[in-house]
Amino acid sequence: MGGDAAITPAERQVIDAVHRRHGSMEADLASLVAIPTGCGHRQGLDAARVWMRARFEALGARVERVQGGDRPSWLREGASGDDAGDVLIARSSGSPNGPRLLLSGHLDTVHDPHGSFCSLAAERGGMREGPGAADMKGGLIVALAALESLAEVGVHPHWTFLLNADEETGSFRSAAILERVAHECDVGLVLEPAVGSDFVMERPGSAQFRIDAKGRAAHAGRDAAQGVSAVHALAKAICTVLAANDPANGCIVNIGPLEGGRATNVVPADAAAWGNARYFSAEAREQVERALASVAKGESALPRVSVEVLHNRPAKPATEAVQALARCAVECAAKVGTACRAVSTGGVSDANVLQHAGLPCLDGLGVRGGNLHRTDEYVVLSSLCERAAILALLMRRIMESPPVPCRP
Repeated sequence: MGGDAAITPAERQVIDAVHRRHGSMEADLASLVAIPTGCGHRQGLDAARVWMRARFEALGARVERVQGGDRPSWLREGASGDDAGDVLIARSSGSPNGPRLLLSGHLDTVHDPHGSFCSLAAERGGMREGPGAADMKGGLIVALAALESLAEVGVHPHWTFLLNADEETGSFRSAAILERVAHECDVGLVLEPAVGSDFVMERPGSAQFRIDAKGRAAHAGRDAAQGVSAVHALAKAICTVLAANDPANGCIVNIGPLEGGRATNVVPADAAAWGNARYFSAEAREQVERALASVAKGESALPRVSVEVLHNRPAKPATEAVQALARCAVECAAKVGTACRAVSTGGVSDANVLQHAGLPCLDGLGVRGGNLHRTDEYVVLSSLCERAAILALLMRRIMESPPVPCRP
């Protein structure tokens, strides 16, 4: 691996150290993918934490497990074991001088821990399929290889590695921990998969919401006039809220799943819908909030409609500091022969939370892959070394010439 950009002898050392790990990186990925960490699976998450802790401690890091907080009870998705919100935090034991780097990743996947899609498949066309192979166990392997390669050549950045286990369900339980650790660091490097070959500078904000409708039950035949349909009220509320959907102007609203009624011959007294909104601007966020507020009806009304909303991931803009980080990453990619850009995407991640806490973050530093959240999710094998080398060069570059100011 090598590009047209000039590579110094020190940089060549780093790249070569990464390459020597090619075989072990693929084996490590197979081991980590085979540990089931989807849907809050406690045994799998604990096994993955043990696996990662051993690697961190081999690097001389101090490792702690921090208990997560509570999760709003009205949320539908993401019910999991009591420890799914726990966060593993590893801190390097080297000199505290220089920029403090935060590597951020997650152990959880969306895949059924008891399903048939449970291991890394044989190579086919330079790719291997597996649950979480790209999102984001491949990114975790890339980061480990980058840190181990730097250590091998005597480069010791001041780093913290944060691993949560509820990212796929919104990071509700780990958000406060992410924010606290963000305040300890100067630069955030987030290991979500690349967008094509590109890094991610900008992400929209995201909100979760629930609409509840209350009516009056009645026999749908002889007492229909006495009934007040919660489903009808919910349907009208859904239409009003979805009218705010305007993807062309950076406002995305989606609603589903729905619940309402128990039998076709009973006017339903209760109905509920859950939804998600994404927005790139304050104006789009306000558009969502106005739509949700407009459907709520007072306590004395029947049908009665109430709304719960939580903006769990604030927008992540491409600030000047983030753009400076992106330029460094693009230059490092050129040194390993990869043409990359830094782009905006409609997805959200923990980078939203970290950057809102004041930490400039570059995201999409993980592997190249595709079919995320599907049972044919795959990783491009050549990207393991490629992305590990880019990340290692980027960390070394940030150490030597910080592109962003360090906090006092």
